[in-house]
Amino acid sequence: MLSPNDTRHSVTALDASRIPAALAEEIAALAQEAIEPNAFYEPWLLGPALEAWPPHGLCLVVVRDGAGALTGFFPFYIQRHLRGLVRSLRLWRHLYCFLCTPLVARRGARETLAALADWVESGRAPANMIEMDWVGADGPFAQLLDAEILVRPHWTTESALRERALFKPRSNPEVGISSDHMKKLRRLERKLGELGPLEYRVLAEGDPAADWIDHFLRLEASGWKGRGGSALASDAASTEYFRRIVDEAARRRRVQLLSLELAGRPIAMKCNFLAGDGAFIFKVAYDEDYSKYSPGMLLELFNSQHVVEACPELAWVDSCANPDSPLFSRLWTDRRRLGRYRLAGRGLLARTFVKKWNR
Repeated sequence: MLSPNDTRHSVTALDASRIPAALAEEIAALAQEAIEPNAFYEPWLLGPALEAWPPHGLCLVVVRDGAGALTGFFPFYIQRHLRGLVRSLRLWRHLYCFLCTPLVARRGARETLAALADWVESGRAPANMIEMDWVGADGPFAQLLDAEILVRPHWTTESALRERALFKPRSNPEVGISSDHMKKLRRLERKLGELGPLEYRVLAEGDPAADWIDHFLRLEASGWKGRGGSALASDAASTEYFRRIVDEAARRRRVQLLSLELAGRPIAMKCNFLAGDGAFIFKVAYDEDYSKYSPGMLLELFNSQHVVEACPELAWVDSCANPDSPLFSRLWTDRRRLGRYRLAGRGLLARTFVKKWNR
């Protein structure tokens, strides 16, 4: 364990309703050298979410090295337990955030986590417990976190794991799909093509995204999400958020917009956000009138082929789907593990609360 004097790292908690412009630039630079990419905590995705759904008790925690360079960004909010007797710093996750791994620089990553833990343990933090959910559990951040916990035996910790589908590009994207299932998909594709001209499209870099966004919002709202009120177009805040982030992602060349079109009309569409050497699937929609042809699955198979053939820079694609998703679990055999952690460094009540968490 490193003491505050050894690390020379400092921790600051910002009581702010949004990310200050100067800090946003630093976070954007940090994201490019983070030990694990997470587009959802980059300012162009996180900032609009904070404006749309501001959490109560937002506490943006930043860690800096001795030279003042930003080495860690943790978008926490204050969570109260046991009628406020126990407070935790909980990583913020809104409805459209599918990963909560904090941004930590490669250089000084261990010192950054040690400084955060020392800060909580010292009593200077506004809470005596840390809660991290939907955090990558099979990458370098989890390894560093586990190592830091190991040298702090006086801390009380609990954790849990879940999995979701992940795609790792191979020379043949059909690997892992049974031959019977592949034959069925190709048969459905042929039958769908008998109804009219069938085309897979990828929005080219530099092309305006506005028309694609409009088509997607209408397509998603026409199905079960629209009927259930969970479609992006079901409320103004979600609609505006989606428009803003896709426009910004297109401007930054950080998005893939794909569609399967029948006679010039989209019947399946999807949006992927790019980060580092990977991609996150953000939203998928399909026309339920053609559900017997599995247009969503056909588009996902095309997406896998597109990644292999046209995106050599991508090492993985995160489905961001529920563990039991029938779409991705059948197409992709790789899995990503996600962790849920509760850590208490001080306070008898906090430690007792953590001990009883999984019981």
